[in-house]
Amino acid sequence: MMFKANFRNPLMMFLSITLIFMALLTVRPSVTYACSCVVPAEPLEALESSSAVFIGKVVDIKEPKGTIISSADPVKVTFDVDSSWKGVKGNKVTLTTALSSASCGFEFVEGESYIVYAYASDEGDSGKLVASLCSRTKLLASASEDLKKLGPSISAGSPTASPEVTSNTSPKSGAGSNESDLTGKPAEDNDSFPLVNVGISGVIIVLIAIVGAVLYRRRNGGTRKK
Repeated sequence: MMFKANFRNPLMMFLSITLIFMALLTVRPSVTYACSCVVPAEPLEALESSSAVFIGKVVDIKEPKGTIISSADPVKVTFDVDSSWKGVKGNKVTLTTALSSASCGFEFVEGESYIVYAYASDEGDSGKLVASLCSRTKLLASASEDLKKLGPSISAGSPTASPEVTSNTSPKSGAGSNESDLTGKPAEDNDSFPLVNVGISGVIIVLIAIVGAVLYRRRNGGTRKK
């Protein structure tokens, strides 16, 4: 005999609703963050807190391949270095930045020249540079204040070029959790996911309570009829 689920049975309804919402708990919601930055540090302060500072022309931009699922996906940007103040050796620099300004990525344009304040990656590779919208990085044409305050730079390929990139150990600014530190590196904000989980759990508890009350009333009603 084939078993047929009777969804008119209050117990079956209760079990079905419970299973559906337990399944929803296993799905992590997609949380979108907007970039939030403090006012960038003054040029000399930004120089000290950055891992590398240089002037360069963008010669290549490689965006992520395949399906883009996040504005935070890394983009590789290669520069022909004209001169530098810190952290650059040679006349080529490749760094990464987030795909979109929504994730604090700096949207470089191929063929344009920039003054770049970059920081070392947190991924365990101290030689990997990252650029952020929250730093003083800008078009060279708009960098007159930086050029004036930073003073003479070192030409690319000079034998007296500054040392290779090292991890930054400067203290943070103490800004809010969704703001950037002195390096221009945006801080992470991981508070939203737990809040979403709490909201789903609350809905489930309320629904279970309602279904339990309905079952209790139906059961009492059936007993009285007998």
